[in-house]
Amino acid sequence: MPVLFSRACEYAVRALFEMARRPEQESWTIQELASRTDTPAPFLAKTFQSLVKGEILISTKGRRGGFAFARSPQKISLMEIVELIDGPALAHNCALGLPACSNDDPCPFHAHWKTIRDSIASALQQQTLTPGASRTTSRRNTARRNNT
Repeated sequence: MPVLFSRACEYAVRALFEMARRPEQESWTIQELASRTDTPAPFLAKTFQSLVKGEILISTKGRRGGFAFARSPQKISLMEIVELIDGPALAHNCALGLPACSNDDPCPFHAHWKTIRDSIASALQQQTLTPGASRTTSRRNTARRNNT
C-alpha cells in the first residue's frame, strides 16, 4: 500500500520513467507501457488522460497513435506529475490523518511532518523524469551485476 502517493500516481510515474528511458521510441500504446511496467492497462489509460489534460503528454489517435511527451522529460518535474494525479494533498494533509491540522492548529506530529513534507516536496520539484529514469536503469543494472 503506497504511503505518500496513490496507486494511480505510482503507475503514472512508473510508465513515464519507462517512456523517458527510451527516447528513441516516439509513441507508446497503453498496452506496451502496461506490459513493460506491470500496470493494469485500463487504469493506466485513465491516468494518462489526466496527464494529457495537464499537458505532460499528447495523445494521437489512429493506427500509429499512442502517447508521447508534450515537452522534454527533462522539463517535467515529479512534483508536477504528483500534483496532477493526486492533487496538492502532499503539501496539506496531516500525517496522522486529522482533518484540522495546520500551522495555527497543529497535531502533535505537525512540526516533524512539516519538515519531512517540505523536504519531499523540494526533492520532487527538483527531480525530473530524465535523471530519475537513468537512476532507475543504473539501479537495475547494478542489482543484476550484484546477483550474478
